Amino acid sequence: MVGLSVGVSLAAPTVLSSLDGPVAAWDFAEPTLPYVDAQNGHALHLAAGATAPVRKPNGFRPGVASLAFDGTDQHLVIPANAVGALQMGGTVSGVSVAAWVKRRGDTNSAIAGIWPEDSQNPQRQYALFVNLALYGGDDRVCGHVSGDGQITPGYPYMRDYAWNARRIAPDGSDGWHLAVFTYDGSEIRSYLDGGFEAVPRYTDIEGQTGPANPRPYDLGLNPVPAEFTVGAVRLTGGYGNFLNGEIAGLRVWNRALSHAEIRALYLAERPADQPLFRDAFRTDLKVASRDLGWRSFQGSDCIETTDLAPGSSAPEIYNFAGSSAGHGGYLARSASAAGIGAGFYGGFMGAPLPWRDVGAIEWVMNNATPTSGVRVLLSLSGQWVASAATFHCSGAHSAQDWSDAEPFALPLTRTASHWRAVTLVPDAALSLGAILPSDLQGDTLEAFGFLCDDTVDGTQRIDEVTLTGA
Repeated sequence: MVGLSVGVSLAAPTVLSSLDGPVAAWDFAEPTLPYVDAQNGHALHLAAGATAPVRKPNGFRPGVASLAFDGTDQHLVIPANAVGALQMGGTVSGVSVAAWVKRRGDTNSAIAGIWPEDSQNPQRQYALFVNLALYGGDDRVCGHVSGDGQITPGYPYMRDYAWNARRIAPDGSDGWHLAVFTYDGSEIRSYLDGGFEAVPRYTDIEGQTGPANPRPYDLGLNPVPAEFTVGAVRLTGGYGNFLNGEIAGLRVWNRALSHAEIRALYLAERPADQPLFRDAFRTDLKVASRDLGWRSFQGSDCIETTDLAPGSSAPEIYNFAGSSAGHGGYLARSASAAGIGAGFYGGFMGAPLPWRDVGAIEWVMNNATPTSGVRVLLSLSGQWVASAATFHCSGAHSAQDWSDAEPFALPLTRTASHWRAVTLVPDAALSLGAILPSDLQGDTLEAFGFLCDDTVDGTQRIDEVTLTGA
């Protein structure tokens, strides 16, 4: 197994980066089972009665293998008496699990961990999942931990997992994603593609309201050793939560990785055609912008509307069912006054992107009127700027018809004439300033989004926002 230093060419024929101290790392380089990690020799074997996942020698990218699971019975196991350093309970204060994932179906998919859920002998400890819908984690990265293996007190099931805001397409149409969760002894955090999106308020089906990401949890990890599984977990009636999709680059650490480390991991390992960021705003309902990882604001006094329920007075992200173009959701702003009236932004707060790695912002827009436009909004090393150009659709578009939505792209340069200064202080001031007197300065992109230019009343609709690499 060859290490890859962060920042090495993406063409390098390996998946693993040299972050400090994984206790296990599998690249599935062996042509057949078992798959043995190069750190401590943990061998993944085929579980009894299961069929083997299909190894794809170039599944993740050229020279880097993946394993494809069919969602029926395929899974791998390390017996409890052989888990060694994968046992994280007791004196170990934290854990991180990372894997590249490509989904193939809409199932509750266990990626990897120690997570026997058998009600006769529950031995839960930690596990990475994708799509735990019961308590808000549908189509999302879910990091699960347990201090005693039991269900969460006051709940019929185990509730203690964190989920990120952005969603992963169940049909694999959005390619590979880096799924990571961390636990540091006090809170669980879930990350998608190197990004962390806070979800500070979520009301679950039991009527309990609390944060979803990070999820507070101070009970530590269950000290009882149990089997480590990949692609499924043991339930009361047998194995279940079978993974339907592919995984590559599976790793486990006995500490909580930092956001900066996770961001660096993503940048070093992403396939060449994978964007730095993509959000298609998949959601089944109208939701507050916070619920999908974006902040929103409006008016010259920059009143933050991030947590407001969707409605005519707030920017909103919401779903439109039945779109012929397949759009499942979008940022929406109902204009109400002339001038700079509102905006949205998201991004990488806590782990900024190096400016040198960023190429362009792309998006799809479906505005109600051609006079209603947007500017691209950036925070670069603490300075807010907006594009000098305002982007407009060529005609009026219906919310019910995305077939004529228009694509836009803005290459990101430092050229002064391409940018205008912005004052953006939440709950204080929002204004658009003059063209910059000199080229953009700064080395880190901290956030990006859109500033709505309300020249007339007319709903603005933005979807499929992508940040491409340089």
